[in-house]
Amino acid sequence: MILSFSANAYGENITVVTEEWAPYTCSQDGEIVGVVSEIVRATLNRSGLTYSIEVFPWARAYSMAEKGTNVLIYSIFKLPSREKNFKWIKIDGLSINMYLFKPKFRDELNLTSLEEAKKYKIGVTRETSTHHFLLSKGFKEDVNLFPVNSEEQNALKSTPQTMRIDMTTGDKLSLAHWLKKSGLPSDYWVEQIPLFQEDFYMAFGLNTPDETVERVHNAFHEIKDEGQLDAIVDKYYRMFE
Repeated sequence: MILSFSANAYGENITVVTEEWAPYTCSQDGEIVGVVSEIVRATLNRSGLTYSIEVFPWARAYSMAEKGTNVLIYSIFKLPSREKNFKWIKIDGLSINMYLFKPKFRDELNLTSLEEAKKYKIGVTRETSTHHFLLSKGFKEDVNLFPVNSEEQNALKSTPQTMRIDMTTGDKLSLAHWLKKSGLPSDYWVEQIPLFQEDFYMAFGLNTPDETVERVHNAFHEIKDEGQLDAIVDKYYRMFE
């Protein structure tokens, strides 16, 4: 899906890439919506740049932004392994807590450490921050770490009928969305171990001119200072109260 927007022309066209990660960014009724999508759209409208937003699997979006020119990716976390590959714009005022979750019916799973979790099969969305985090902690793919393309797949692979994974990673809001989409109970996932807290960023690859990055950076801080950021965040988070 591609949505195009025109602003006062500066002669630059920005390709914006993202993934399906509700409620932060997702496709709905022909639109790309979500709290971070709305923040990015307000920022780019203010910047005066012409842009289009495209939804891809995360690994493809990441590669496009890393290698391309004038390609902006969101929502992205600033991991040490990524830091030198992008020009970063922090979305001040928005962060997320990531956890390891087990299915509620798995009474035998009561973990207190990541070392214990290495005995089990963990489903993780490919090339995400939790994927890289667990690799950095010594988890190994196809041994105790099993990447997939979406959180919905992790839910479906963990049911009593399949039992292909034992646990998954994620945050509470996005897992609640995928559970609803999968037709599973809202309390299906039970929080086990906190992993980390992350701030949200948007980022350009190194091939993008500094002037373009600075224009977007300044536009974000303008909408933040005017209160647009708080208004967007409050609107979306009220939906889940």
